[in-house]
Amino acid sequence: MSVAERIRRPISDRELNRRWDATRDLMKVQNIDLVLTQGNNMHLGGYVRWFTDIPAEYNLHMTVLFPKDEQMTLVRSSASRIPQWALRGVEEVLYAPIAPTLNYTANSEAGLVIDYIRKRNPKRIGWIGKASLTAGLMEKVIAAFPNVEFVDITNDFDMIKALKSDEEMACVRETARIHDAAWSALPAIVKPNMKEYQIRSEIARLLADLGTEEHLLFMGTAAPGKPCGMSTFQYANRTVKEGDYGVVLIEVNGPGGYYCESSRNFCFGEPFKELQAAWDVAVEAQQLTADLLTPGRNANEIVAKYNEFVSARGYCQEGRLYGHSQGYDLVERPAFMADHKYGKEDMLIKAGMNISLHPYFIDDVQTVYINDNYYVTETGAEKIHKTAPKIIIL
Repeated sequence: MSVAERIRRPISDRELNRRWDATRDLMKVQNIDLVLTQGNNMHLGGYVRWFTDIPAEYNLHMTVLFPKDEQMTLVRSSASRIPQWALRGVEEVLYAPIAPTLNYTANSEAGLVIDYIRKRNPKRIGWIGKASLTAGLMEKVIAAFPNVEFVDITNDFDMIKALKSDEEMACVRETARIHDAAWSALPAIVKPNMKEYQIRSEIARLLADLGTEEHLLFMGTAAPGKPCGMSTFQYANRTVKEGDYGVVLIEVNGPGGYYCESSRNFCFGEPFKELQAAWDVAVEAQQLTADLLTPGRNANEIVAKYNEFVSARGYCQEGRLYGHSQGYDLVERPAFMADHKYGKEDMLIKAGMNISLHPYFIDDVQTVYINDNYYVTETGAEKIHKTAPKIIIL
């Protein structure tokens, strides 16, 4: 058995070595002996896959221990074992029956990590992605080593991860092509008298057949003159009727595990006037912000200009994520959102980033959502998706 036989799009050894070299360069600058990170899912757990080309899945934690002068060690639930042929740059995998719903098993997880650290006697350990690390792990590890200095190196590491190599961008573009194919097929999928959950299932099946790995789909439908929103699967029992309109958001990763996301409105027949008017403003707002995706610019500034533009035209300002980078994670830095009193984005835009921009309008009579990805170059942004910025007519 081999990587090439079992994985649609394995990451090359050259790319993995590029990542490991970049990490060790950062460790040298920061005088770090050991890096520790953790993940437990595919769509927001990309740190572990970035190091290993192996995703953490199903809310089962995988911890990566990356030393400055040895191969990695992984700590993982014994519920899901990794075949030997899939391990690259990994010295050992330590397994234990760990599950987040069995609170006491945090002791097993932390115990394996503590034993590993104790054997190597590091002086300085770097955390990556503290927001993803469990308290059960962090508290016990810190308590076990009072003389070790623990430092958060996430900010510096996130910049390394945000700048995509040519190989990574090839994966991103393949994911975008799959999205575009799904939009081309949408008129053949959505029919009157279907339930929303049936439409979602048909789209997910098509995406899987086209080569995607994980499927995050949101959609909503409504009669003209009413907001449709975008609901999760739990709220997808509505029957779609002739004359309705709706919106679908596709957030999937393609071969290699790289995410894009895209969204379009659709309707049976011509759009009603409020929907078309809102859509036209959303398209203009997206282009305005895409034109601002230049190296050195601050993401917060772009959100402010977006909010100023849409507010002047009578539409709601964005108080959530207006946009963000993407890669192994559905949401990566930099994040485009209004300043918050408890935290703000300080990573500047640079060439080599894959950025998603998604204007979203909702009021008493309509819901509009358009979403596309852009690749930042030294001179501006290149749109990755090829689907036209138009409402899809069924």
